[in-house]
Amino acid sequence: MNRLGWRATIVSTLHSHARVRANHAALVGREGVVVAVLRNGTAALVQLDEQPFDLPGGAQRWPLQWDDLDLKEPVELAAPPAYVAGLASGRVHAVIPGTKAALCSAPVEPLPICGWSVSFAPHVSRACPECVAVLADC
Repeated sequence: MNRLGWRATIVSTLHSHARVRANHAALVGREGVVVAVLRNGTAALVQLDEQPFDLPGGAQRWPLQWDDLDLKEPVELAAPPAYVAGLASGRVHAVIPGTKAALCSAPVEPLPICGWSVSFAPHVSRACPECVAVLADC
């Protein structure tokens, strides 16, 4: 069963990893959305609703065992980003997900983190000016 997008409330940390259990008091009762299925389907990556500065270690996403969650009806997930970030030659490039070339034709790979990729932000200081120009023309 695909549980991506399901609302989740953390009711326990007993079955989750020791690093998660160490933050039991700060996590129990918090709510979020399942954004990925991990460990061959045995765990969920839950993105919590709170801002990072309100969470332990500033982490918004936590890997939790299904038994530690109270799951509710699915909600609609936001569309994946149109362009993800990729690194090459000390620059951050705009990359179409699933490809290995930036908009400026530089060979790059997206930066995957737990199954998702960082969105490209044209305003960062190391953003490739050619990629930014191509995006501005769109």
